[in-house]
This record gives sequence, C-alpha cells and structure tokens, in this order.
Amino acid sequence: MTRRTLIILLIVSGGLNLFLAGIIAASVFAYWNRPDIGSGPRTAFRLYRAVDELAEPQRSRARALLKEKRPEIRARIEAIRAARRDLRKRIRDGAVAPDAVEAGFRRLQQARGEAQTALHTLVRRIAETLTPDQRRRFYSQAYRPRGKKRKWRKGDAGERRE
Repeated sequence: MTRRTLIILLIVSGGLNLFLAGIIAASVFAYWNRPDIGSGPRTAFRLYRAVDELAEPQRSRARALLKEKRPEIRARIEAIRAARRDLRKRIRDGAVAPDAVEAGFRRLQQARGEAQTALHTLVRRIAETLTPDQRRRFYSQAYRPRGKKRKWRKGDAGERRE
C-alpha cells in the first residue's frame, strides 16, 4: 500500500469512529434527558386501532366520535401521568408520612378510574352502532389481552405453585 492509500484509510476510519461515538453519545444523552412519562393506559391507543378495522360507515361515525372526545381522552391520560409524576416525586423526596404517599396513590387511582370510565363510555357509544359480529371483533381488538396471564394457584384447592 502506498502512503496516500494509508492516509485515505486513516481519514475514513477516523470519520467512522467519530460517527459511532456521536451515535453512542446521542443515545446516552437521550436516555438521560428522556421525559418522565409512564406508559399510560394502552386501551386508548388500541381503541384507535380497533376503529380503523371497522367497515366504512361505522368507521367514519366512530372516528367522528373519537375526534369529538379526543381532548377529553388526552386530558384524562395527562391526569394519570401527572398523578404518577406526583407519586414518584413524593416517594423520591422521602415522604416519611404514610398519609402523603397514600394521598398520592389515591390521586393516581382516582385519575385511572376517571379515565377508564370515560373510555368505557366511549367504547359503549361506538359499539351501539355496530352489528353483533362487528361488535365482537371490535371488542376483541380494543380489549385484547396484554399477554399471557400467570396462574399463581392451581386447582380449586388454592395451593401455591412451587
């Protein structure tokens, strides 16, 4: 190899190393500065997907209803996130009084309950316009199980698994 080829290879290698170092630094920076947002209720997002699976006349009515209720859904989800942030802050700050932590849990539970009630009402209003077969498919899309349920007890005797 000539000296010129080695210099070109050295420059290309240095450029690739800088590129990889930039990717690593950016991912570390993004990880440290990520927002403190939890996962939130996934039912709302599955609901949008379930509406997309409907036939056209029902889909347009359901989308109009979702568009009408979207600010309320977003506000409910943000209320859950705010309650979760407040609870994390209380625990992180070392709230020694159990009442303070209990109040945070109550606020989170109340926010989740309100969001769940609003979403269930919305799902019911959408499902009222569907045929029984469409309703069954809509419910299976909107409320599909999150994963495999763990069975902690076996049989009717209630014995714990080992």
